Amino acid sequence: MAGLGIMGTMEMARNAMRTARAGAEVSGNNLANASNPAYARQRIKIGSAVAIPTEKGPQGTGAEVARLEQVRDKVLDKSLIAEKSITKFFEAKELYLQRAEANLGQTVDNQTIDAGAGYGTYGIAEGMTELFNSFQSLSVSPTSTAERQTVIFNAQKIADKIKTVDRRLGDLRIAINDEVQNVIKDVNSKVKEIAFIAVNIGNIEIVEGSANEVRDALQEAMETLSEYANISTSTNDDGQLNVFLDGVQVITENVMTKSVTMHTDSNGMSFLADGDTGNIINLKSGFLKGMINARDVGVKDLRDKANTLATQLITEVNTLHKTGYDLYGLNDNTAGLFTGTGAADMSVNAAIISDPRKLQGSSSATEVSNNDVIRSIAALSSKTITNLGGMTFNEYYGNTVSRFGQDLALSKSQLNDQKTVQKMLERQRESIMGVSVDEEVANLVIYQRAFQASARLLSTMDGLLQDVLNMTR
Repeated sequence: MAGLGIMGTMEMARNAMRTARAGAEVSGNNLANASNPAYARQRIKIGSAVAIPTEKGPQGTGAEVARLEQVRDKVLDKSLIAEKSITKFFEAKELYLQRAEANLGQTVDNQTIDAGAGYGTYGIAEGMTELFNSFQSLSVSPTSTAERQTVIFNAQKIADKIKTVDRRLGDLRIAINDEVQNVIKDVNSKVKEIAFIAVNIGNIEIVEGSANEVRDALQEAMETLSEYANISTSTNDDGQLNVFLDGVQVITENVMTKSVTMHTDSNGMSFLADGDTGNIINLKSGFLKGMINARDVGVKDLRDKANTLATQLITEVNTLHKTGYDLYGLNDNTAGLFTGTGAADMSVNAAIISDPRKLQGSSSATEVSNNDVIRSIAALSSKTITNLGGMTFNEYYGNTVSRFGQDLALSKSQLNDQKTVQKMLERQRESIMGVSVDEEVANLVIYQRAFQASARLLSTMDGLLQDVLNMTR
């Protein structure tokens, strides 16, 4: 049998030109997406065209595009889905703990239990110190109206400060909870989007063979979902996608088979829940988990401790105050310096504010200048309180602030470490799937030269064909 002949060689040249053009088009597409972080570079796989038999053996018929490949590392893709979820957990936790710190009115110092170590203008620790110091000053001049007004003023300041901190921390929990509700809605929307993309990929690849750009969108959507909550994925043998939200399967074979819903507890706090059973999904990572952790652990604990402090301050001061006599020689054993039962409603007795002489500081009805009760209240500054864990007021508050500061510092450290891990994985993935402009430009030159050479071959064969035709005339 003969070889390719002139016509066969011309067809081979045309195929070579088409192959070079396809390569140039792919390189051009890569260059166009060089700044797209979700894009995975593509390349053509060139294969040999079917050989034809000849007397001397099989003869090649050139090259053709076998397939269009997307350069991805599935292991790295899955690793980044997991690591981004962890990063977002620490980001959310740090963010909302920092807001709680701001609501204290001072910057906490995690290295010491000295509550005054922060540099806020007026904190709870400073307020308690001023209150007890003013009682100490009053003990020197127990009948002084000015000193009594100072005590009342400082009592109002500490009550207002504690009440303000309680309100701010409560408002912060509500704000976090509102954001939790919004994120739960976003989770549902993102799951629907992933299912839609997965179906779209199947439809495209049945007809066209590849849906590389759509697969980029799928990976990006799954990474975004993982930033909300920890997910895992699997793919069936036929390529259909399954997605699990902390073990709860929400997508089965490209179809969203379960939605997530919002569970609200008796305190009005919201959680992610299984849409079918209503059971709370106990997330392990993700921004949503970080918010819930900050809301129900960090911020709640800080608020609870502030409330405990307020309750004990009210109790200890009022218990002593009720035993005393005012400057009128009267005792009201129901009248405390403070009103309220905790941080939320702590205030100063309105009757004492109106008339400082009603401050009960004497232990004797006939000796109004007696300062026994006043000195006992001043001594509370160094008294260890059983309900405060055997600590003084300032030690208890300092310990609370210190622990909170340590938790915040740990979150910052963990976030920095986690960002380092994520960036390393992103760099590794970028080195594999990212577009190198220099490499693509070099490929364009190669494809250009291949196209030119193939065109030269086609031109040569055309000349030979003309010669043959002229010989027959």
